[in-house]
Amino acid sequence: MSDPQRCPVVIVGGGMAGLALALLLRHHGQPQVTLIEAAPLDGPGDPLTPSFDARSTALSAGSLTIFDTLGIGAALRQQAAPIATVDVSRRSRLGHTRMSAAEEGLPMLGAVVENRWLGRVLLDAAAADQGIRVLAPMQTQGVRRLADGYAVLLPEATLHCDLLIAADGAHSRTREALGISARHHDLGHDALIANVELGVDHHGIAWERFLDDGPLALLPLPGRRMALIWTGPRARMAELNALSDDALLAALQDAIGPDRLHPFTRLGTRHCYPLVLTQASAQVVPYAVVVGNAAHTLHPVAGQGFNLTLRDLAALAECVGASEQPGALATLSQYVAGRAADQALVGHASRWLPELFRVRFGPFAHSRQLGLAALDLWPGLRSAFAARAMGLAHGN
Repeated sequence: MSDPQRCPVVIVGGGMAGLALALLLRHHGQPQVTLIEAAPLDGPGDPLTPSFDARSTALSAGSLTIFDTLGIGAALRQQAAPIATVDVSRRSRLGHTRMSAAEEGLPMLGAVVENRWLGRVLLDAAAADQGIRVLAPMQTQGVRRLADGYAVLLPEATLHCDLLIAADGAHSRTREALGISARHHDLGHDALIANVELGVDHHGIAWERFLDDGPLALLPLPGRRMALIWTGPRARMAELNALSDDALLAALQDAIGPDRLHPFTRLGTRHCYPLVLTQASAQVVPYAVVVGNAAHTLHPVAGQGFNLTLRDLAALAECVGASEQPGALATLSQYVAGRAADQALVGHASRWLPELFRVRFGPFAHSRQLGLAALDLWPGLRSAFAARAMGLAHGN
C-alpha cells in the first residue's frame, strides 16, 4: 500500500448532503475536499446513488438562496416548480389557512424539484470544481483516530484528514466507526410516494391535508404534475398501495376533498418508504462531524428535513472556513451550539404536528382547529409561521 495521502477534509457520503457540503466548503475557502461515495455516480442520465431516488424535495426560499450563492440556483430552477401558495386544512373539521408568496412580498415561497434533477445539478457542479475530488464507487474500510485528525482506510489507499465528515445516511457506518450511537424510532407509519397528473394547471399551490390517520401533501411539479406524499399507518398504506391506479386516484380525490383540486388524470410509479426517525447521540467529536440523515431525520409532514440539513451545512462550512483549526473541538462545538435552537424547534414540530392533528378528544380536537383559524385571521402570525417554514426566520 502506498504512503498515506494528506487530505484537509474528507466527506463520506455523496448524496445530497455530502455534495452540497463539498460545494459550500469550497465556497467558504476550503482549498481541497475529498468526497467518497459507495454507489456509482457516473452512470448515464440520472445519478445512481440511492439519495437521488423517485422522491421530490420542497426547497424553501432560504435553501434556494443558499444554492444561489453557490451559483447553481438557476440550474435547479430549470426543472423546478415554484410554490406560490401553501394551503393547509384538516379533513372534516373547521380550520383552514393559506400562505401566499404575494402576501409575503416574495416571488415564491419555495420550489419543488425532483431528487434526480437535484442530484444531477449537484454532481455537475462538483465535477466542474477542481478543488473537489470524488471517489466513487468507493467503499471505506474503516477509520482510525490520529493525534490531529483521522485516517480513512480505502481498499488501496489511506487518507489522513484534518476533518472527517459522516454524511452516509441514517444507518451511517462512519458514524458508528466514530463511536457515535444513534436512536432509531420506527413510527409504524409509511410514506406512499408517487407523481400524479391533473387535468388543469396546479397554479403553484402546495396542499397539506391532515387526515385522521396522518398527513397528505401534494406538491407542484413542472407541467401539470404534482408530487404525492401520503403518510399513515403501515397497514393502511399497504392497502392503498395495493389498489388499482383508478381506485387509488379516487381515494386520493376523496381524501384531499373533491372541491379542492380538479380530478387527477394519471398516476405514476409508486414507492413506499418506512418512516423511521433517527437522532445521533452527538453531532461532533474532535476532528469529525455527523451531518444530514446521519445526524437527524424528520417526519416529512412539513418538508423541512433537507432544508434544515442545508442550513446546518451552510453554518458548518462557514464555521470551518473561518477557523485556522477546522477540526478542533472548540470550532465544531461552536457550530453545534449555533444550530441547536433551529434543530430543536423544527425537530419538535415535525414530531408533534402529525400527532396533534390525529387527536380526536374534544377539547384538543377543537384547539387545533383554532390554531389554523388563528393563522388565517391573523396575517402577522401567518407571516411569522411562513418565515420559519421558508428558512428565512432570524437565526436560521
